[in-house]
Amino acid sequence: MPFTKEKFLVKENAHLVQWEREIRKFLRNLSPDHGHRVSAVMIYEWATGIKVTELIAEGGSTVDMKRINKILRFYFGNPYMTYICGRKVPNAFKVKPGYYITRHRPFTLTLYAEYCEGTLKP
Repeated sequence: MPFTKEKFLVKENAHLVQWEREIRKFLRNLSPDHGHRVSAVMIYEWATGIKVTELIAEGGSTVDMKRINKILRFYFGNPYMTYICGRKVPNAFKVKPGYYITRHRPFTLTLYAEYCEGTLKP
């Protein structure tokens, strides 16, 4: 049955929906055999191919990092500070072993509708 209730007919942030698709693709590529530590910078660099340090040096906007962190908080809870490859990561999220993104509902309503219909790929 299609989602026709008023609560589903809201205008969503298209950038948030796009980033959630990319995050789900990224998480789908992770092995469920062991745990992982992920951050918004990792996902941004993987999805766009642009290094964040270069982006900041050119005067680019980091609004996308806030959007990615918002979605990661929904999936994994509060972030914590850790070191990855000797580099300080202030907002890292713990992906536990056995985590499959396909078993978790999406954050945005647009993707949630696709998830319920079974058409959401990754």
